[in-house]
Amino acid sequence: MRRIKSLIIMALTLLGISVWLLFSDYEWGKYDSLQEAIEKGIPYDVENVIHTHHYDGITVLLYTTLPDKKDFPFADYEALAVAFFKGDDESGWENVGVHGWEHYENDNFTIYDQHLIVDDSEGNNLHKFHVVFGELTNPKIAKVETKASAGSAGLTVFNPAKIVSHKGNRYYLKIGEETIVRGLSENGEVIDRQGG
Repeated sequence: MRRIKSLIIMALTLLGISVWLLFSDYEWGKYDSLQEAIEKGIPYDVENVIHTHHYDGITVLLYTTLPDKKDFPFADYEALAVAFFKGDDESGWENVGVHGWEHYENDNFTIYDQHLIVDDSEGNNLHKFHVVFGELTNPKIAKVETKASAGSAGLTVFNPAKIVSHKGNRYYLKIGEETIVRGLSENGEVIDRQGG
C-alpha cells in the first residue's frame, strides 16, 4: 500500500512539473543575451534587477521577485534572490545556479546565503563559492561586513560587503564569505551582528 501511494505521489509530482513546464516561459539551455536569460532562465518573475557582479567567470545577478501567492500563500513580501549566469552574447548565456530565497530578517537587515557549485561531467569542480546578501532596513547602518576568517591571533576577521542602492532601498552583497554579518554605523560601531 505504501509503495502504491509513493508511486501515485511521484506520478502526480511529475505531472505537475510537466504541466508547469508546458505553460511557463521558463526555458533550459542557452540564451542569446543576458536579458533573455533573465526573462526565460529564472523561474520567477523578476521585478527589479538590483545589481550584477562578475566573479570567477560567473555573472551574479541580484534581483527582487514577488512570490506567487498560490505557491507561497504566506509570503507577503518582495523576495530578494540571486541568479548565476555563465557566458556572453557571442557563445550564449546559461543559468548555472539554483533559485530560492530562504532568509533571516530582523529590524536592521535581512541575510540570504546562496551557494553555487558547478562541476564538469567528470566531477571536477569548475565553480564553488557562495554569496551573502540582503537588504538594509536600518538607516543608521552605513557599512556591512561579513566574516572572512580567523586571524593569526584567533581573532575574527571581517571584510566589507558592497552596498548598492536601488529605488530608495539599500542592499549588500559579498561573495565567498561566511554568513556572519554585521552592520556598522558610520563611525564603526556595531549596530547588529547575526550568525555564528
